Amino acid sequence: MSNLQSKKLIFGITFFILFIFSMTASARVELTDFFSDFATSDVTINSDANFNGKAVFELFYSGQIVESHEVPVNINSGEVLTKVIIWQEKPQHDFYTAIVSLYEGDRFLSNISYNIAYGTVTLPAFQVVDFSPSNSGVQLLLRSFNPTVTDIKIELLDNNDLIYSKTKKDISLTTSTELKIEWPFLLIDNKNYLVRAKIYSHRLNAPDLVNTYIGEFTATDDVEILPADVQVDEYGASVTIRGKSQAPFDGSIVVTARNRLTGDTRSYRQQLEDILTSGKESTAGIVWKDIAPGTYDIIIEAVNRKNISIDKYETVLRIPEDSAPSAATPAKSTPGFEGVAFLILIFVRWKFKGV
Repeated sequence: MSNLQSKKLIFGITFFILFIFSMTASARVELTDFFSDFATSDVTINSDANFNGKAVFELFYSGQIVESHEVPVNINSGEVLTKVIIWQEKPQHDFYTAIVSLYEGDRFLSNISYNIAYGTVTLPAFQVVDFSPSNSGVQLLLRSFNPTVTDIKIELLDNNDLIYSKTKKDISLTTSTELKIEWPFLLIDNKNYLVRAKIYSHRLNAPDLVNTYIGEFTATDDVEILPADVQVDEYGASVTIRGKSQAPFDGSIVVTARNRLTGDTRSYRQQLEDILTSGKESTAGIVWKDIAPGTYDIIIEAVNRKNISIDKYETVLRIPEDSAPSAATPAKSTPGFEGVAFLILIFVRWKFKGV
C-alpha cells in the first residue's frame, strides 16, 4: 500500500470516528416536555451520559427577544432533570413564542419552542383565592366560575431546580375547593424556597388548559405552645409544644416567674427531649427553686438554639404561704418530695398523651 493510500485510509477512518463521536455526543442529551405560560416555563432534560452545560430560556414577540434566562445544567448519565424559570416581564401582547436552547459550553445542541396565547382564550374557569406555601406545606383555595375537572400539580423549587412534585388528579371544581399538601421531608433553616401550582383544566375535544401560579417562603423552625396542655401550680410548670415546620426545632422551654409585689424575677430553662417537626409534640417541665410565697406573672417561652423566642404563653400564679416549696418543714415532709411528685405527674401526662 502506497503512502498516499495509507494517508487516505487514515484520513477516512479518522473522519468516520469523529463523525460517529459527533453523532453520539449530540444524541446523548435531549430536551423534552417543554411548557410555558406568562408566569413560568419548564423543560425536562434526559441524558444517557454525564453532561455539563446550560439551558437558555427566551421569550419572543414578532421575532424580537423580550426576556432571557440562563440556567446551568449538570446531569448524570441516566438522570432526568427538570428546570424551571419565572418570567419577570408582564405581557403586553396576545401572542408570544418561548424557546429553550441547550448548550455545551458555547456550542449549540438543540432547542424547542412553545407558542403562548394571552387573553380570554387562556382564562381558566376558576379563581385562585388563596395560595399559601409555608414551612409545613402548601394550601390552595380555588373558587369555580363554571364546573370543571382539573389535575393540580404542586412543585417545590430550589432556585431553578424541581426538588419535589405531587399531583392530585381529576379534582372536581364546583364552588370552592381547598387543597392541602404537607412536605414529606426536612427543610433547611433560613433557606428560600419557591412553590409552583400547575393546574391542568380538562376540556372536551381540546388539549388541557394549563395555568401556573408562584409563591415563596423562607424555611424557619416553628412551634406552638399548646394552651390546653399548660399546667402551672405551686410546685412548677408543665408545658407541651407542637412542631409547625419541616425545618427542625431543637430547643428549650424557658419559664420566667416575676413576683408582682417585690419585682423579684427568676428564670428556669429545660431542654426538650425531642427535636420537633410538623405535628410532633414534646412535653417538658420545671420545678420551682427558692421561690417565695406571693403572686407571680408567669411567662412561658419556646426558645430555639439561637435563643430566639418562637412562641410565648402568659398566665398568673399565686403561691400560698403554707405551700411554697422553700417553706417545707423537714419534720413534716421528705426533702424534695413535692418536686419529685411533680416530675412524676409530668411523666404520667406524657405517657398518657402518647397512648
